[in-house]
Amino acid sequence: MISEIAWVDGRCVRFDEVSLSPATHGLSYATSVFDGIRTYGGSIFKCDDHIARLRRSAELFGHTLQYSNADLADACHELVRANDLADAYIKCLVFYDDTDVSFKAQGSSSKVVLFALPFPSNSGAEQYRLSTATWRRAPASCHPYQAKTSSTYALSYLSHRGRADGYDDVLFLSTADAVCESSGSNVFFVEGDALFTPTAELALDGITRRVIIDELCPRLKLSITERDIAYDEIGAFDAAFLCGTAIEIMGISGIDEIRYAKSAVVDAIATEYRHLTRGRSATRQ
Repeated sequence: MISEIAWVDGRCVRFDEVSLSPATHGLSYATSVFDGIRTYGGSIFKCDDHIARLRRSAELFGHTLQYSNADLADACHELVRANDLADAYIKCLVFYDDTDVSFKAQGSSSKVVLFALPFPSNSGAEQYRLSTATWRRAPASCHPYQAKTSSTYALSYLSHRGRADGYDDVLFLSTADAVCESSGSNVFFVEGDALFTPTAELALDGITRRVIIDELCPRLKLSITERDIAYDEIGAFDAAFLCGTAIEIMGISGIDEIRYAKSAVVDAIATEYRHLTRGRSATRQ
């Protein structure tokens, strides 16, 4: 359930008072960008990293933000306090208004809206089964994969909606049958004490992905390799898991007809991630 208070262009208002014109540019032309941020025990995890990514995504689409990164971080904290939230998910949206109904968005202003909802931690509590998506990821020259834009997740919606019965999510492949990511999370594979993950050429270089590579692997003494991973080789790995801000760490029980056993390595990563999100690193930077 979405919390009662939202933050709209510099002020807190009741969520049910937020209005949106049907001529809003992003509804027709997918020019909105967004980010999702988690709070744990009322503290915001990696707030500065998320705000920096939101700004990068916005700049790619030509949005002009009248707020500094510090202003937006303050807005996130204000939103959490106003809604008296502990474990929560903050959604940050940037989109053009309805000034120009053509795709050019001439004279349009960029709007910023933040809202939140209670979102309990669930890291490592269950496992997902994936099927390969019918749709393929286009080459990097065809789409800005490092921006969190509505256009990317339109394809995720279509693929998730069309997934086979009995599966929890989909796995995107490239046109060359290389593994990319799931509908909204990065994917890792496990072989012994080594992790392998696709490069970020056709997938978002997620903040949770970077936490695993830069912080958790050194802490747990796991090797990590970023490389192209062909679909034909994924059956040779011992285990696999998804990661992302919303999903945290989620083990994969299978991909199509391939089955993976529960993994002590994945459990250790999930445990360490829980410790990190509840520890000092979860405080404001």
